Amino acid sequence: MPKRTKPQLKVKPVSAILVVVSLVIGFFSGKIYQVNQQDKLPVNPTVTRIIDGDNLELDTGESVRLYGINCPEKGKSFAKEAIELTTKLTLNKEIRIEYQPNYTKDTYQRILGFVFINDVHLNEELVKAGFCEVKIYKKRAKLIYQDELLEAEKQAKEQKLGKWQ
Repeated sequence: MPKRTKPQLKVKPVSAILVVVSLVIGFFSGKIYQVNQQDKLPVNPTVTRIIDGDNLELDTGESVRLYGINCPEKGKSFAKEAIELTTKLTLNKEIRIEYQPNYTKDTYQRILGFVFINDVHLNEELVKAGFCEVKIYKKRAKLIYQDELLEAEKQAKEQKLGKWQ
């Protein structure tokens, strides 16, 4: 009886090359997609509406939540003052947004950022006036402006400004 041999799978070199090229393209296109998603964050938008002291709406239709601070909700003490300062500094103005690495959006898909109008840091100004307090999450990396925000809060407390009266 003749000996049975297993059929051999013949792979054509062109097919193998196509598979490898497809895998490489798939890998790099995924990386490009991730980079482009980061690039879609606005850098110099215009503020079109003030939602509250620490939330702004942009001409892109997106909203920005000021990162590292917490302002009182509407109807609470110093909410009105926070809204007025935010309005005075940002409404209908071009702003610059800087982002905390790894924390660019919150669970509501709002952009998280440190907002600047020329050289004025809005997050810090709100804290310095005593209208808002610094909000630090213990399990996250140090905020890029943490020292400045904490110093502004310390000064507001010492001077008994806003909520620290």
